[in-house]
Amino acid sequence: MLPDAEITENHIWSKLYQQLHLALASQMDGEAKGRVGVSFPQYEDGDKVRLGSKLRLWAETEEELTKLDIKKWLQRYQDYIHITRIRPIPSVVKGYVVYRRYHQEASAMQKARRYAKRHSVAYEEAIKMFPQMCDGIKLPYVKMSSETNKQRYRLYIERIPHDKQKMLGFGSYGLDNQSTVPDF
Repeated sequence: MLPDAEITENHIWSKLYQQLHLALASQMDGEAKGRVGVSFPQYEDGDKVRLGSKLRLWAETEEELTKLDIKKWLQRYQDYIHITRIRPIPSVVKGYVVYRRYHQEASAMQKARRYAKRHSVAYEEAIKMFPQMCDGIKLPYVKMSSETNKQRYRLYIERIPHDKQKMLGFGSYGLDNQSTVPDF
């Protein structure tokens, strides 16, 4: 991402990742996993939580990345991003990393609303049944919008270091619970 004084990094991430999701979904073949994954070289989940300003796309072959044609998908954001040419992975890497979607457990309000609807109970009664939980998630996220129902949601991204490479494919967000990408 290119620095921009008028637009926040998070706003650019939201727009960029929405398009990236569409691009990756277009490459998926039915129920099979995709062949392109993502990584965030500047990812931080300590005191400061952010994805950083860099995104890398990974595939086992250059042909798979070329076929994705990411420049076409992100063309409307060319004033905010810089896309480099496809480059090989360095011969020495720090290790491997899994980037996966973190699913937050439903909040007390969501559980109460669902319980009230299913059991024909007033919401006020149902909320008494579920203790309030604090939202202690310290992971970076991207604000997304569903293409089907336009509902907004947060796509939390968790980073888990691994010691060996494992390629099982990626979902339409470029993330997976087991597949790794090189860390350098």
